[in-house]
Amino acid sequence: MSDDSMEPKKEAHKVPRRNLEYGHLGLDASVPIIGLGCSSFSTFFWSKQERVKRVLHKWTPEDMDRNHAVVQEWIQTILFAIQECDITLLDTAPWYGHGTSEVVIGWAMEELLTEESTITREDLVINTKVGRYEADPENMFDFSRETTLESVQRSIERMKCDYINVLQLHDPEFAPTLDVILNETIPTMMECRDNGWCRALGMTGYSLAVQYQILQASLDTHGSSVWDQSLVYGHFNLHDTSLFSQPLPNYCNGGSFYDFCHYHSMTLLAAAPLSMGLLTRSGPPPDWHPATQELKNACKEAAFICAKHNVDIATLALLQALSDPRIPCTLLGMKNIDQVKTAAKVAARFDRVTGMTDPQEIMKQVMTEDEWKVMEILQDLETGPFASVQQDGQYKWDGVKQAIDFWDDVDGIESDAWQYRENTQAEF
Repeated sequence: MSDDSMEPKKEAHKVPRRNLEYGHLGLDASVPIIGLGCSSFSTFFWSKQERVKRVLHKWTPEDMDRNHAVVQEWIQTILFAIQECDITLLDTAPWYGHGTSEVVIGWAMEELLTEESTITREDLVINTKVGRYEADPENMFDFSRETTLESVQRSIERMKCDYINVLQLHDPEFAPTLDVILNETIPTMMECRDNGWCRALGMTGYSLAVQYQILQASLDTHGSSVWDQSLVYGHFNLHDTSLFSQPLPNYCNGGSFYDFCHYHSMTLLAAAPLSMGLLTRSGPPPDWHPATQELKNACKEAAFICAKHNVDIATLALLQALSDPRIPCTLLGMKNIDQVKTAAKVAARFDRVTGMTDPQEIMKQVMTEDEWKVMEILQDLETGPFASVQQDGQYKWDGVKQAIDFWDDVDGIESDAWQYRENTQAEF
């Protein structure tokens, strides 16, 4: 068991690294076990108080003030994560802040990648996405060839990064048709890779079933050389481990999404270990969170159990997420230096488990006795707080329903209900 309380205090901890299982991404041989999720460099998660306080300032990519205190804090957070904690993998998207996140990364790169710096562009992994863009529902999603090409060039210019490491298809379950993805978006992304604008191609979205559907269909259409990486979110945390445990229908006698990616030599990353705020002391976030009330209540009960044993649920959730070596890097949104320090301190516990492969044994090594005691309570599928949601399938939310409902509310745009859902069978 870990005795984290006895560790000498340090200003910053270096985040341990894991070797990549597959070496075809144009990346270093290893990545930090925590990556910097850059959606925090936007107004997306501001409280009502923050919005009122800062309403007079323009928060757009074109008008954002580089010298504003908030923007400077974001820039310094990126620099601190890279320089002090060795968090060298950044993940962003044009959707995050509708461009502000990419602009902030670019300003950080201007300060970081100087002639005097010991860090070079090749030391960094900078990933972004295509497909999701604006706040206006009619312009939020665009999977066309023209927009994809424009977006990639704009992202490189904004981030001042010369090239993108992994260019990812963003939330494809929201595409109006499967045809536009197979016949426009994917071929254009492959062209971007051929042009050297990116080193590798990936996909990210909530629905594992839809990712599987698109991956299989694109393999059939374009061959095995399309995809290098998958990024999933919300499916490997305290209440949902379906990334490894949920069988994919019609695939290898019920293999999981992890099994599918492993078979096709795709690197697999995970995000949202705190389940977009559900697994925090403050409890479920506002109404925008797509989880059912039953799941929100279960997470609230889990947080109460943690507090009763003087355990921080967010720390516990992060320790669990980092304990499976099949995931080389877990993305975590961190909006300031204090949050980076906190996460890096948790990650530093994994320095002592080099070479171990069993997630349960790793958790025992990195957790304190109280943390492990609480973990056993939370994992109990008969009496634990997540027992009920596991039994009735409410441990996750319906990402495909979100997509279908979205298009139903957009006037003048037709969408095929093409998406595969977990509770149906389909042949691809």
